[in-house]
Amino acid sequence: MPDDLLIRLGGRIRRLRKQRGWTQAEMAERVGIDRSLVSSSSDAVRLAYVCLPLLEVLANGFGISVSERMRGI
Repeated sequence: MPDDLLIRLGGRIRRLRKQRGWTQAEMAERVGIDRSLVSSSSDAVRLAYVCLPLLEVLANGFGISVSERMRGI
């Protein structure tokens, strides 16, 4: 993945979390993933290690589709 895509994707995850007023720990609990993955998925430098199934888990946790999550990125 190109770096600019990773930065935009990480930013999108961060914005969605903050729009809902969730801490990283709350997001992890609500989405159903380990807290350490929330930090990683919000950090564009480490986002390259996030796989598609995790993006689906994140999208489901936010109540949106993967395509909605990726729109405009």
